Parts: sequence; C-alpha cells; structure tokens
Amino acid sequence: MSRPYVTVTSPNLLESMQKELHNRLQDFTALDGVCGITLNGGCSRGYADELSEIDLVLYLEDGQHGQWSNGRSPLPLGITKLGEYLYDIKISNLDKEQKKPWDSVALWDLSYARILYDPSGQIARFMNEKLAQRPERIQAEGLMFNCWWHFRLAGDIWLHRGDILQGHAMMNTAATQLIEAVFIANREYIPHAKWLIHLSRTLPWTPAGWEAGLMQIMSTGDCSRESLIARQAAIERIWSEVDAYIISQECPGYPLNIMHKTFYDLLELLLAHDNLPLETWTGRMGLSMLSAEPFIRFTTLTEDLIIVDKHKFMCIRPAGLYAWHSAIVEQLHAELHQQR
Repeated sequence: MSRPYVTVTSPNLLESMQKELHNRLQDFTALDGVCGITLNGGCSRGYADELSEIDLVLYLEDGQHGQWSNGRSPLPLGITKLGEYLYDIKISNLDKEQKKPWDSVALWDLSYARILYDPSGQIARFMNEKLAQRPERIQAEGLMFNCWWHFRLAGDIWLHRGDILQGHAMMNTAATQLIEAVFIANREYIPHAKWLIHLSRTLPWTPAGWEAGLMQIMSTGDCSRESLIARQAAIERIWSEVDAYIISQECPGYPLNIMHKTFYDLLELLLAHDNLPLETWTGRMGLSMLSAEPFIRFTTLTEDLIIVDKHKFMCIRPAGLYAWHSAIVEQLHAELHQQR
C-alpha cells in the first residue's frame, strides 16, 4: 500500500543535506554508548529545504543515556548548527522505548525513519515490533464522535448564541479531528499537525473532491453567520462520507454511525441475556458504564451478575434522552420489535 508523501514543489535540498550527514555520520557512531542512529523528520520523508533540520535519534546504552541526560553529553542536544545545516539531535534509551506505549504521532515519525547505524540489528527489530500493528479503522470511533460534538453540538450552540468566532474555533477543532479520522480510515498513523493537511492529499482513499473539501472545511469565509453555517455543512458532508466508508470496510450492515459502535455493541450484548455474568461484561468494559445512560435505566448489579430488564429497556422513551443516546435506543427498539 502506498504511503502519504511530500508534494512540496519548492527546491529540495535533500541531496546536499544527505551528503553533509554522510560526511559527519562517523563522528556520531564513534561516540561511546551509541548503539543505533535513525534519520527522522522531513529528511526521512524525502524533502528538505533551508528551513529544515537534519533530525537524528541516537539510541544509547542505558548507562550512557543516563550520563547524557544529566548534563554530560559530548555534543549539543536539541537544535544545533553543525557545519552548514541545522540538526535536531535527540537521544533515546532503547530498553525504555521498547516497553512504553507510543502515541500515533510518534509511530508516524518512526514509520518513515531511516536506519543509519545499527550494527547489531536491534534498531531494526525494535522498529518492526513497534510498527507491527497498523491502526484499525474502527479506532476512528472516538475521533468521529469528537468531530461530531464540535461541529454539530458546539456549532449549534454558538450559532444560537451568536458568537461566530467562537463557532469557527469549534469548527477548527472539528476539521482537524475529521482529517485525522481520514488517516485512520486508511489505517495510517496520524501525523504531526505540521504535516496533517499536506500529507492527507496523498492518502490512498480520500472523500470525493478532497482538495475542494479541504478548502471548505478550513474556510472561515467572511466570519459571518452564513460562513459558519456553510462551514458546518461542509464538515458534516465529509464526516458522513468518512463514516460510511469506515462502516463499509469494517462492519457492513451496521445500522448506525461509527461513533455509536461501542455503545451499540454493549447494549446488544446485554439485551441478548436476561442475566449476564459480571466477568463477561468486565472483559469488555468497566462497571462505571452501568451508571451511565441508557444502561442505568434497565440493569441491576448483583455480586456476580448483571440483571437485564428488557421490558424497562423497551419503555425508555428515546425522545427523553440525549440525542446521541436516543439514536442507539431507537435502533435497538426497532430490532427487538422485529425479533418478536
């Protein structure tokens, strides 16, 4: 599968930067305790200009990492100028990095990193382990909910209250979350905000008319009420297309939005039983969820069971719920009616 790539058309200084790095690399590898070096940042993604740095990660043995971290580094860390170019030099303890969880941005940067020095092969093994699992499309559920909350609920609030700039601030957040969801829809790591829009253009799948869509979801127009309404509609249109794509790829036939999937599945699990073993529930979700809507209205907790009262569930009035919960309850009411 093709990866997102840089499409900047201004002069690319990568070749000269790579030559500079090649000439200096032995200086880095000769330092005590260096067990691996990777090239990260824009240079690893194939583009550099006069505003770029040469981003390096030096992997250090445990003892040396402690010394370098405590003011005894033999070279400047962070941003520094060596020769003609800026470098951004980071150090890393390989053992600690292997054990800790990495967020999507860190994995995104690692996924493009180029190994410059790895005499024992441990950096390659480390990268393969960290990058073994690409994001699953279903992981966009939270992003899609947060996007919907910002463009629909918060957007409507500020349209009603008349603060258009605050409304556009909510759309800014919604647009960012929507673009991030497009990366997850492609099973790609979410890039740093600095690259988010640019790299989204070369994703294998994008909503129809993506370039025009980007302009619409990012545009504040003349900051009038009409501009906010138009931007909200553009975000909702693309949100719906991303939602439909993820469902088509992950759970064809699922009847709601992807942002409802966790709640829908949990409610289905409960409604398939009269008494659900507690351990079955806790294998998927914490008990605190049972105190939330709509679970609290039809479940009772005993020492080792969840008692499910389906009659109480069917008596819940969707109109009396928060709109997000209402959609799920209404759908499951219809499904239970069909089963009878």
